[in-house]
Amino acid sequence: MNFMDEEVIEMTKLARQKKRMENIENQLLHTDIVKAIKDGQLMIEDETIEFKEMSFYEDQIRMCMPATFDVMEPELMDIKYPSSRRPDYIYTSESTSINVTLKIMEQQVKEKELEDFTEAMRNILQKTQPTTKMLDTGMNEVNGLQIGYFDFISPALDNKIYNLMFLFIVGENVTMGSVNCLKKEMDIWKPIAYGMMESIFVENKLLDGEGVVE
Repeated sequence: MNFMDEEVIEMTKLARQKKRMENIENQLLHTDIVKAIKDGQLMIEDETIEFKEMSFYEDQIRMCMPATFDVMEPELMDIKYPSSRRPDYIYTSESTSINVTLKIMEQQVKEKELEDFTEAMRNILQKTQPTTKMLDTGMNEVNGLQIGYFDFISPALDNKIYNLMFLFIVGENVTMGSVNCLKKEMDIWKPIAYGMMESIFVENKLLDGEGVVE
């Protein structure tokens, strides 16, 4: 096989990958992702991703995520989330490239202040990580709950990471959640991440301090 043959094979492979991604994007575009996630099944090409509703903080927060996701191993947590203030919950895919996190923070804000708080968090991230590429930001009402969100692409070792971060109020405290994946997976997982965010339900009851990060 000569150089030209290798070039043709590589170009054909890339063309097929591009066509596949276009087909998947078109399929997702015409799918009610939130409904599919809540119903427990999302079809992507011929593959079915099973979802289940998970409960956190004594059933105070409920959110749907892929059924195959599991709690991240402590050794991997130490590598991916080395801070002592890491999220309270970290779930990951079998490949460990897609992660979902939740953390009730010590900050207390009123619902009317949540949009400004979300923007402040976004600005802090942008200042502390200037190589981060910011994407969308906004507010959304989900099941009667106000959620502030922003997404971005950040560098990490030999990859780039797509992140969706979202903030909402539980009791009197801000809760921060995130879904992240490799940038090369974001065409599929970005709309799924938003769908997962829109599956959140909060039972606003106080936990007598339990679960609140001090």
